[in-house]
Amino acid sequence: MKATVDIPDQLYRQVKARAAMQGRAVRDVTIELYERWLADPANDSAADRAALADAWIERWEAIGREIAEKAVDPRSSVEILLADRR
Repeated sequence: MKATVDIPDQLYRQVKARAAMQGRAVRDVTIELYERWLADPANDSAADRAALADAWIERWEAIGREIAEKAVDPRSSVEILLADRR
């Protein structure tokens, strides 16, 4: 995908010069920086982390409710004991 990004002239010149000294294209440097930025969880906002945590907890609670509903045995304790003895 192509994208146009406005970068201050001085900053771009510095990036271009350093990339050239390393024999790299500015495009490659930019992609590397985007990948590093996305991989770093410290870049997630506190609100993003809180939303993920809330969703995670809600999913585990739903699983717990589902298990609890399936675990309910309508038989009395006596019926369960008698069935186990047979």
